[in-house]
Amino acid sequence: MVIENKTIKISFRVSEKEHLKILNKSKKANMRLSEYLRYSSLNKNINIIEDFKDFSKELKGIGRNLNQLNILCHQGKITCPDISMTQKKVEEIWELLNLLTDQIKKSRG
Repeated sequence: MVIENKTIKISFRVSEKEHLKILNKSKKANMRLSEYLRYSSLNKNINIIEDFKDFSKELKGIGRNLNQLNILCHQGKITCPDISMTQKKVEEIWELLNLLTDQIKKSRG
């Protein structure tokens, strides 16, 4: 991967309303403003995953609950339910999320 030095500065004027709109879009895309403007002007893909943090938090909670069930089973405090299918699906979702995250990082270079 070749890293190009960014030596040329471009400036232009926008209204306060436009500025806020552009800032919000860059935050929503989880990008620095300059990065967002470069991608937008060069017609590069900008990937936005709505509610990714909430989804990730929920998935972590499910994983924690599965681990707690597993611990209670090994301690003999509960009869062990068969959660193998659930565990497999959670692992598949994590793998897909990791692939998606890697693809987004690679596309941004």
